[in-house]
Amino acid sequence: MEHRRVSCRYMRWRPTGISALQLGFLLVLLAFIGGPASAEGLGLTDQRLAGERPDASGPPTPIRFGMYLADVDAIDDVRQRFTVDLFVNITWQDPRLALPENERSGQSRAMPLDEIWTPRGLIVNDRGLSQQLPLVAQVDDLGNVTYRQRLSGELAANFHFKEFPFDTQRLPIEIVSYQYSPDDIRFVLSEALAGVAGSFSVEGWRLRMLEPELGEFTIPAAGLVRPRLTYVIEAQRVSRYYLLTMFLPMVLIVFMAWTAFWLQPSIVPSRIAISTASIFSLIALGISIRLRLPPVSYMTRADLFVIGCTVLVFLALGVAVIGSRWASADKIALALKLNAAMRWVYVGLFGVVVLVVMMI
Repeated sequence: MEHRRVSCRYMRWRPTGISALQLGFLLVLLAFIGGPASAEGLGLTDQRLAGERPDASGPPTPIRFGMYLADVDAIDDVRQRFTVDLFVNITWQDPRLALPENERSGQSRAMPLDEIWTPRGLIVNDRGLSQQLPLVAQVDDLGNVTYRQRLSGELAANFHFKEFPFDTQRLPIEIVSYQYSPDDIRFVLSEALAGVAGSFSVEGWRLRMLEPELGEFTIPAAGLVRPRLTYVIEAQRVSRYYLLTMFLPMVLIVFMAWTAFWLQPSIVPSRIAISTASIFSLIALGISIRLRLPPVSYMTRADLFVIGCTVLVFLALGVAVIGSRWASADKIALALKLNAAMRWVYVGLFGVVVLVVMMI
């Protein structure tokens, strides 16, 4: 929703990392420039019609909102964005647009949005939505206004990766009125044009739509309270891909280092070569996993697994070096005992790593 004459457009609000105070200032500014004075060039009656809500002194105006989610094209972990294609159906009643009874024909009229009152709405987490349909509302003889729009583009979400790759994310579509308080308008869920498509384009996720949430958008620093309607898409990551392409190779690398304990301590070059090759392979694979995520300040399950495996491989290298030194110092019996013990201690420690990763 635009903040000027075309007031029912969804605004593109691109800045990221905006503070509550900055957001409050933005909403205050939008409320100021989106008021009655924004209807430049209109007559007094038209200006009041576009800038003043119906029955301004009465109860809150119901805004019925329906949304159909046609597709989710992509989910970007690193940028914390998701791309949607959706249809919205917004209706409200404005008695000032009703026709006299003798002029009613049962046909709806197409009216530009800049000539009528609209609820001044925006999608808070919009990061590049584009509109596909004309900015025109349909108005019937009784003053019932219907605005339909198709929106496609990126939205922002606050991802939480602690459970990665077994995580479930909430992808919100958060709608607020930037000008009117809950005393002026209230959102009402509508069954018109509501629902979700049977399947989505995005791969690697299982998606389902949760129940819409009605509430208030509050910015204490600015003293603003606005009505809010939030649609939430629950996205559950399909972990099978990561288990097969990342974690399974990492397990094989860990047990490649384990084979050094099955060689004679006197075979120094082979034991050291196996251990060092395992370390380099593990580091490269761990870095490739981390590049799939943004640089968050906390540890994910994948991080814990990578660190545990890295410690095990370094332990294997250390034991190989110690055993080789003992063998060269005529302590071959002691080196053989160390080898025999570490064959099973190593496996037990790997089991501890897996248990810790799954339990924390």
